[in-house]
Amino acid sequence: MDSRLYNIINNKSKYCDDIIKNNYSASYLNNTKWYKLIEALTNKFDEISMNVKLIYDDVIENHILNSPDFAPYFIEPIKYKEVEWIEFPNEYEYWINDNNLKAGTKLYKQNYQAIKLEIDKIGKFKIDEYDNKIRLYAYI
Repeated sequence: MDSRLYNIINNKSKYCDDIIKNNYSASYLNNTKWYKLIEALTNKFDEISMNVKLIYDDVIENHILNSPDFAPYFIEPIKYKEVEWIEFPNEYEYWINDNNLKAGTKLYKQNYQAIKLEIDKIGKFKIDEYDNKIRLYAYI
């Protein structure tokens, strides 16, 4: 486990409620909406690339989502309430073969407009669209 992940698990994630209370004025997602969103997207699309920003970290990570994790986890060990926003880009770089990282990466495309249509079917969300991507906010 790298030091950043260790720090998140053992320190920052313990203070989520305080971070949310002190830094955000509005919450747009609760666990039920998160579950519905992730389940609907993974049922509709084989894989979805998303950039994730956590409430206590400035690092934006890319994840490939192909199935929902078990509640209460967004992507273990990250809980839903720890996610500030997720972004669905039109293009993303990812491994050619997960089992052979020496093969390198390539540029993939995904239809972020189709993703947005599925999100709109679920309910109202705070979404911004820019630079060929959409960003869905959990907190502002």
